[in-house]
Amino acid sequence: MSNPPKKISLFSAIALSATSMIGSGWLFSAQLNAKLSGDYAFLAWIAAAIIVLLVGLCLSQVVARYPVRGATTRSSALSHNNIFGMPFAFANWFGVLVAVPNEAQATTQYLAAAMESATLIDHNTHALTFAGKMFALGILGIYLLINYYGIKLLAKVNNTVTVFKIFTPIFTVIVFLIAKFDTSNFSLASNASYSVSSIFSAIVGGGLIYSYNGFQLPASFASEINNPKRNVAIAMISSIIIVMILYMLLQLAFMGGVPHDMIATGGWASLNFHSPLLNLSFLLGLNFVSMLLIADSIVSPSGTGYSYLGGSARMFYAMAAAGQMPKWTISKLHPKYNLCRRSMLLNFIIAAVILWGSESWATLMLVVSGYNIIGYMAAPVSMGAIKSKTRLFGAFVFVLIGLIMSTIPARDLCLISSSITILVLIYSAIGVKNGQLSIKDLLILNLPIIGYLWSLYFSQNHIYTIVMALIFYFLVTHPKYVAFCQSSKVAEIDQETNIVL
Repeated sequence: MSNPPKKISLFSAIALSATSMIGSGWLFSAQLNAKLSGDYAFLAWIAAAIIVLLVGLCLSQVVARYPVRGATTRSSALSHNNIFGMPFAFANWFGVLVAVPNEAQATTQYLAAAMESATLIDHNTHALTFAGKMFALGILGIYLLINYYGIKLLAKVNNTVTVFKIFTPIFTVIVFLIAKFDTSNFSLASNASYSVSSIFSAIVGGGLIYSYNGFQLPASFASEINNPKRNVAIAMISSIIIVMILYMLLQLAFMGGVPHDMIATGGWASLNFHSPLLNLSFLLGLNFVSMLLIADSIVSPSGTGYSYLGGSARMFYAMAAAGQMPKWTISKLHPKYNLCRRSMLLNFIIAAVILWGSESWATLMLVVSGYNIIGYMAAPVSMGAIKSKTRLFGAFVFVLIGLIMSTIPARDLCLISSSITILVLIYSAIGVKNGQLSIKDLLILNLPIIGYLWSLYFSQNHIYTIVMALIFYFLVTHPKYVAFCQSSKVAEIDQETNIVL
């Protein structure tokens, strides 16, 4: 009889989450944030951290009740039912999965820029060439190998990578601050064009949500972490605070290090570095920092990429276990490595297809963020349904998420809402055809979320957004609505916890 798989420690859980958040975002977000919010960039990092912290607190309440594999995508299925939870689960899973090829692209683009290579990237369109995409596919293959032999190998690799990923930004910050810090950069005349509202624009458009998104990975690995009822919440909160401080220091060093004459006339909006930190290090003559940044352009995105591939595979397994994906897409957990290899391979194939069809890091970042934000909506909804005393807190968190969602460009919001609507229609059609679902139940269960998402597309007025968010939240967390969902829920036993779902 084989020994049960060992679980990872609190330190490893914190490292896993922190490593995921120090990916390609730190290489690009300092410039994007400065362009969109000017001196408000520091408040934007704090505001984004507060939002994901609140979402993490909601999610930890769900995990405390149901410490299961893939709890991030499974939360609304646990609190309501599989049909209601399907749109949230799809958005959460797809947002994490699309980020995997995006990280591989980030590494390829940074290396191409550093080597001034036209083999990997077309310098006219900034898109990956055929050779560039093949190179990025090879990086995806490495992500797969790291995950294929279970959480212990992933944790060992990740603990080592985390040290380098955290050291490099800290070292870069210190050197940049010593080499050059121009205080006049923070008193530009153009800074008057920015306001508090710029903070909300930067949270999504500046890549801040994208950068913080790894905070939720401890919830995906909940069943594989020691004492998940306590450690999942601690891991999320600790990693968010650590990464927030790091990103704010990096923002300070970047904005203080940019030569003043480059922004004196056009302001931060005129700044257009192709590889921001690398370009700045060249301008300041810091060649040794440039070499370190080139190395980190491989390590940082890769640390996020392989963590996200592992997280997305566990999310996919959870969706299939809940009946939200075909059962044939999963197999029994490997007795030694405690993972579903079929789910892992399917996620790898989907990531490879997305990589081949996309052009660059920037083309996917906003869409990824949109899916992530919809996935976040499930946390306060599920918490409010499980613990009715938390509904007011959950409503506050849900309104904040709605306001952030309304800042996404209309074209991307339409794409995101359309894809989820189409998936719901296909899923519903199959269920009705097989006699498993009635049209009436489908309308009651799916119409609220679909209607809410499209309401955000048709108007971005703040008051309107708040009102629509409150109507939706209090409807779907109302005890009668939750009872209706639970009454039509198909009971199943979670094999890891023996909890009736």
